Amino acid sequence: MKIALHATDLLYSANLVVTLPALGHEVKSHAVVQDLCSALYRSPEAVGIIASSSSAFAALTVRGFRSADVKNCLFVLIDQDGRGVEAAAAERIASLAAGADDAQPLSIDPLEIHMRLAALGRRGTYNDHQLIKMPGCHYDATSGFVERDDGGKPIRLTPSEGKLLMEFARQPGVTLTKEVLIDRLYGDDEAPIPKIIDVFICKLRNKLKRGLTDGLEVIETRWGRGFAFVPDGFVPRYRNQVRVAR
Repeated sequence: MKIALHATDLLYSANLVVTLPALGHEVKSHAVVQDLCSALYRSPEAVGIIASSSSAFAALTVRGFRSADVKNCLFVLIDQDGRGVEAAAAERIASLAAGADDAQPLSIDPLEIHMRLAALGRRGTYNDHQLIKMPGCHYDATSGFVERDDGGKPIRLTPSEGKLLMEFARQPGVTLTKEVLIDRLYGDDEAPIPKIIDVFICKLRNKLKRGLTDGLEVIETRWGRGFAFVPDGFVPRYRNQVRVAR
């Protein structure tokens, strides 16, 4: 497994660079956290390990990566020597809440790190929904436009509309509640009332109808529960696949 590492303790970093390759991993250490972020962007199959003596730094780093749309698995290791059980647990929970896929104390055995990395790898892959191909059109998140196959005028989606479409397409057929969608759009930021989701979806549907073949509907309202991406009659295609990191 390819691992991109940032450790605030150089000695600990050197230890992981020695022990993890012996267990079959390819490890590259990055002294600057921004370099770790760039490395993960370049290698969507890599796992990011953040080892720190500061739980606040670890959580802040994870949250920043997720806000920057880093999709890689993130494994956090925190120095928790001298902490009580409850305080140590709260620190790990903070990193998990920020978007880490696993959080453990620095004192963890390297073999357990190896087995936990293997467990993360068994989660499989998911589609990178930066490009979604549908009948008659495709959405490219890089440009923010729905491009029509007939050469018609491209249709711009707002950032919120684009993010909603990608969230729906990640889980075809799965009902997503307004509360879930609000969380995906705004995270811990102060969110508007849930009614805003109805507004976004109404606008998104109207825009997609202009590009989809025969005005096909792909977002279904499931009354009293939420909404779902229902690609009846076709299989959406995506740019590529990357490791699950959500």
